[in-house]
Amino acid sequence: MKKYLFLFVLIIMVSCTDNTRLNSCFQNSISSFTIDLNNPELIGLLTPTGYSEINGGMQGIILYNGATLGFKAFDRKCPNFDCSVPMSFDGLRLKCSCDESEYSILTGQPLSEGKGNCFAREYTISENGSSLRISD
Repeated sequence: MKKYLFLFVLIIMVSCTDNTRLNSCFQNSISSFTIDLNNPELIGLLTPTGYSEINGGMQGIILYNGATLGFKAFDRKCPNFDCSVPMSFDGLRLKCSCDESEYSILTGQPLSEGKGNCFAREYTISENGSSLRISD
């Protein structure tokens, strides 16, 4: 009888797990806002693989035109919380200057070995004509 009870509890525990990958280790939330792509300050964002830096998030936001993947938005706050300086972007990856960690601009995935398992904080983008809505 104890074996069956143990098996039953084990099955319930396994069936209740969430296999969703956490986007990041950040628990912050932002107020949604909209930007206009016709703004001259965002001209770099109009070409595939182009990008712009905007205010918002915790330490600013990098907007990236992923061409066929659509627009991407990542917070410049270092995911390892060990840096007060915003991450930089070299056109290929986000870089944290304090611990030299690097993150993919396409997924936010850490590219550095042994620097933690947090992803860069990605925001959701909804495109509507020449406007982008950025939200959690």
